[in-house]
Amino acid sequence: MNYKKLSKLGLGALIASLPLFAVDAQKGKEVINTKCIACHTGNTDEGLSRISDQRKTPEGWYMTVKRMQREHGLTVTRDEETNVIKYLSDNQGLTPDEIKPYSYVLNKTPNVQEESKDELLTEMCVRCHSEARIGLQRRTADEWNSLVNYHVAQFPSFEVQAQARDRDWFGIAQNEIVPYLAENFGKDQAKWDKFKKSVKDYKLPTKWITYGHTPSVGDFTAILTLIESSDESYAMLMDYKYASGEEYKARGIAIAYSKTEIRASFELNGVTYRQILHVDPKTNSFEGRMFESLHTENGSILKGKALNSKESSIVGIYPKAIKAGTKETLTIIGTNLSGEVKLPSGLKVLKTVKHTNNEIVLEVQASKKVKTSSNNIQVGTKEFKNSLATYDSVDYIKVIPDYSISRIGAEKNERILKEYATFEAIAYANGKDGEKGTADDIELGVVPATWSLEAFDEQAIEDKDLDYAGKIDEKTGIFTPSVLGPNPKRKLMANNVGNLSVVATYKDGEKELSEKSHMIVTVPKYVNPPIN
Repeated sequence: MNYKKLSKLGLGALIASLPLFAVDAQKGKEVINTKCIACHTGNTDEGLSRISDQRKTPEGWYMTVKRMQREHGLTVTRDEETNVIKYLSDNQGLTPDEIKPYSYVLNKTPNVQEESKDELLTEMCVRCHSEARIGLQRRTADEWNSLVNYHVAQFPSFEVQAQARDRDWFGIAQNEIVPYLAENFGKDQAKWDKFKKSVKDYKLPTKWITYGHTPSVGDFTAILTLIESSDESYAMLMDYKYASGEEYKARGIAIAYSKTEIRASFELNGVTYRQILHVDPKTNSFEGRMFESLHTENGSILKGKALNSKESSIVGIYPKAIKAGTKETLTIIGTNLSGEVKLPSGLKVLKTVKHTNNEIVLEVQASKKVKTSSNNIQVGTKEFKNSLATYDSVDYIKVIPDYSISRIGAEKNERILKEYATFEAIAYANGKDGEKGTADDIELGVVPATWSLEAFDEQAIEDKDLDYAGKIDEKTGIFTPSVLGPNPKRKLMANNVGNLSVVATYKDGEKELSEKSHMIVTVPKYVNPPIN
């Protein structure tokens, strides 16, 4: 991610601009009861045909409203659209535990490889889109059946595609897939009603201590502040500082849906970013991600806890491990961190740089005799199990991600942008059993590796993929794909795609460690909805 110092936006100006971005769920209800009833019978109080038989995330309802405009002639203003999505998400959304298994697709987490839950579902549905797209909605059996019929009507050619033309797709979909979907992803109104009741009096905290990690850049600590405007729309402020010392100030706008799903946007020197946060009201914590809106692969993971939590907790600690004989700046962030800090034996505190209720920064010296182990940290009376590792040597490394996709694209055309890939080398110790890849292995965190590329197989060598597919920065691990083809220098004037191995090399003293991952450099993705 190319971070730059943010231009300062005065808080007063930001708050003054909030009415322009405020949302109103009740106005959304009015739009539904006046415009949507042109096609849907009923009303929001008594129930609307089709609409009331579904529950979705804000992104899911956004896609529905857009489809109504595109295919059925619905005419709404941008404000009306926003208000409709707010109303539907608040009243027919998903619970946090329904979203969590599939949050990666909302977070735009790159290179996630789904683990199929059902082989037939994969063959029938997931061959075209993610399983998360199914899992992030709830429907009655009739509604799932209607969706099957919609697919046949809207995409008739798919019945002659692979894994469809060899079977009675429509018959299997109606007789086997619909019952499966109704059982596993049924509307379950009782569950939604129970959740709504549980958060009826829940007040979203406005200040959060936050841990973040940006691949190739590092770990950071942030304070996230939400300043309420109206109807759960907020000014969003995030002040954060990297372990490297770089500091940034983000200022933007946020909306809370069903009190637990936060969607924010902000601009950093002309680059628009989005932030997706999933709040657990039981623990007053969140997980999520922020990313560039045009390059969603460039982003940071986020974890947060309400700043004023009475619970003693650690949200993040970095570095994850300290090597024997080295000096490190250790940062611990969390809540209610008052009291004496007790580190593992072999670690000596040279200086307390900072110690507040939410952040502890220590200069630490590790003894040369420190052994490899996963250790506890104690703050006050609270002990945090296996929160900090010590080690004398690295046994092996892994490349993250171990499989990735990058996409060629145009240099400036926003419709066909390149998709970058960023790699990190994660160090590990074998653990007590001395064997690699077993349950007691200890993760030691990111280590600085040297990066290179290799052709993945003989065909990649023959096609000269290394020459055409792109380049990797040997220091940062950021891969930049080539431009679109056709390329007259390649065989058959092919595009600049490639099949590559990404190689990380790390020196731990005199020992050199190396590991590879697989990367496909492929063509642009022209259709990229909020939920793929």
